[in-house]
Amino acid sequence: MEYLLLPKIRKINPLPLPHFPNRFYAVVFRLWETVPAKQIAKALGMDEEDIIKASKELGLPKQKNMEVWAERGYITTIRNAWHLLPYEQLLPLLDWNEEKLARVLKEDDFLDIKLGEFKPYCAPVRPEPLDDNQKKQLDNIRQTMEEHFSGMFAGAKPFDFFKDDVVEKSSTKSDALRMIFSYCGLYGDVLDRDISVSFPDELLKMYQATGINAIWLPAVLYQLVPFPFDESYSDGWQMRQKRLKELVKKSDKYGIKVYLYLNEPRCMPLSFFEKHPGLQGRTTDMYAAMCTSQPEVMQYLRYAVRTLCLAVPEIGGFFTINCSENLTHCKSRTEGVECETCRDVPVDRLVSDIICAISEESEKVNPKIRTIAWTWSWTGFMSDEEIQSCIDRLPKSVILMCKSEDKKKFIRAGFEKQVGDYSMSVPGPSEISEKIWRYAKEKGLEIMAKVQVNVTWECSTLPFLPVFDLVREHMENLRDTGIKHLMLGWTLGGYPSVNLKVAEAAMEKDSEKAYRRVIQEEYGEYADTIRRAAKVFSDAFREYPFGIDNLYFGPQNAGPSNLLYITPSGFDATMTCYAYDDLDKWRDTYPVEVYIDQLRKLSEEWEKGLNLLDGIPECEFTLTAWGGYALFYSSYLQADFIVNRGAGNVSRMCEIAEKEKHLALLMYDLMQKCSLFGYEAANHYYFNKGMLAEKVINCEYLNRELVSDAE
Repeated sequence: MEYLLLPKIRKINPLPLPHFPNRFYAVVFRLWETVPAKQIAKALGMDEEDIIKASKELGLPKQKNMEVWAERGYITTIRNAWHLLPYEQLLPLLDWNEEKLARVLKEDDFLDIKLGEFKPYCAPVRPEPLDDNQKKQLDNIRQTMEEHFSGMFAGAKPFDFFKDDVVEKSSTKSDALRMIFSYCGLYGDVLDRDISVSFPDELLKMYQATGINAIWLPAVLYQLVPFPFDESYSDGWQMRQKRLKELVKKSDKYGIKVYLYLNEPRCMPLSFFEKHPGLQGRTTDMYAAMCTSQPEVMQYLRYAVRTLCLAVPEIGGFFTINCSENLTHCKSRTEGVECETCRDVPVDRLVSDIICAISEESEKVNPKIRTIAWTWSWTGFMSDEEIQSCIDRLPKSVILMCKSEDKKKFIRAGFEKQVGDYSMSVPGPSEISEKIWRYAKEKGLEIMAKVQVNVTWECSTLPFLPVFDLVREHMENLRDTGIKHLMLGWTLGGYPSVNLKVAEAAMEKDSEKAYRRVIQEEYGEYADTIRRAAKVFSDAFREYPFGIDNLYFGPQNAGPSNLLYITPSGFDATMTCYAYDDLDKWRDTYPVEVYIDQLRKLSEEWEKGLNLLDGIPECEFTLTAWGGYALFYSSYLQADFIVNRGAGNVSRMCEIAEKEKHLALLMYDLMQKCSLFGYEAANHYYFNKGMLAEKVINCEYLNRELVSDAE
């Protein structure tokens, strides 16, 4: 069967998984934690009893806590099945049709790109007879599982994130925005589910206690109001609008406003333009922009914003991105067929027209609704003069937001580098952001900084990085620029942690006194030790080999869950999803030896901070500190493994495999104690407990094979 809406199937050598007897057992093992046995059986066309029998042969414990994964962890399931099941088995596994999977891959923070933009060819999975070696291998897996992972379902429950004993704090009277993305917020289809899934009361109460007064979620306008060009795209808009109203009302109880992220007008599939050829702008292989130089398109945008605001007039506002993976106007991307209508239209005019339409129509309904113009990509597709011209056209009520560290220059390991985004190891702001802010202030606009104060793609699978000094340095720098408003993270970094309190303290005039007060309130008699350890972690993190390719493709997010390959996997790393063994992408532009040495220094210095924590009672800070060590040290070991694999150094490969095994067990122990580890909202569980168990099996298999080959 041909799947026209899904990523193309590519016939390539399969991902090597020799630590499993065959693909059938790999499927049962990888899906056991997230998919009920009955559903696995349905996908494979088998009886449930056969799946349960295979699970026992693998030493897997009885399934528990399964119901939540289909709603809140489906990306983890897709990641684990992508290299194993063909579409005809993947779809029944998810209990989805082709249209739903296609929508999730496109709208769930570009999951299709994260998966590599293609589907590896997979033959249908069926049970196969085992030879003697495979039977022995199965016995080894069962022994490992029984020794280390028999309590997999007895530890911390997945998605059990929040405390219910938080002391409420009265809503702040300040009009300075402190905006964040829900730590457990689903990115795609968030309003197609009960709002308590992404916005539980416990989380909102914790946000209130940490000074958060705004939350944001992505929105597609034609899913919230009727789409005049084709109402079939709007199916379910009434229920989504109702849930948005519920969220606005619920959040208001905690002094929190709701903002929608708009990437509008949305590009549409080429089939849409068969009925509306006059609206078609820049065109790529599968999509085209709705040309904003056509009056009907801008009329639609104004109508959609006005209609939504009339329905939900208490909404806090909107923020916009005007150039991203989506085509939003005809000059937001350079690939594809150019739009003849927009060829001579200045790009700053196209951008400002969209922002003005959103701001003007929303304020007609309620003057308190704010529009935030985010310059996220402006410096990449507009000149300084065009940016200033764009700002000149904006209403004075618009808030102008920049990435704080946009294009900030720094030197690491003797190499001059530049930040693109998502940096905690290089505190902002940058000169270019400060320049744009100054100009906006001169024109009468309020200014805002987008920052990351919990985690970044430098390390996203912890609830927060315990690098208080780096957070303070960044915030104090922003305070000195006159920044008023803060967006405290993208989809990652939404946990209501102590870092948020540290960041707010740094914005106070006497920031040192405020910082000490926060740490004293949090840690009491251990405050001094925590401050010393946080400084060591901050200094260690300054060694991180920062680079945009490293952020997106490196192993630091998967850490010890990322497999070791005894021979090269042959796969290229994908954005914030699969690191594989693609060292050349991991290292960005650093030489291999420099990249590895930086990770070594980071890990060794981080360990010194851990030594300071001896005797301190277990808490989020200590657990997170150990989690950071596992992720960073594992990244160093994996890179070193690849180099030694190339050199044929079997003894070092065996040594690394043994250390990786123990790091996987360390991270597993942390996940048993706390459900926050391994999770990131846009990727769900980047790794689950079963993936760490697989890594242990992988390391043990690898060592047996290497020793056998050496003999």
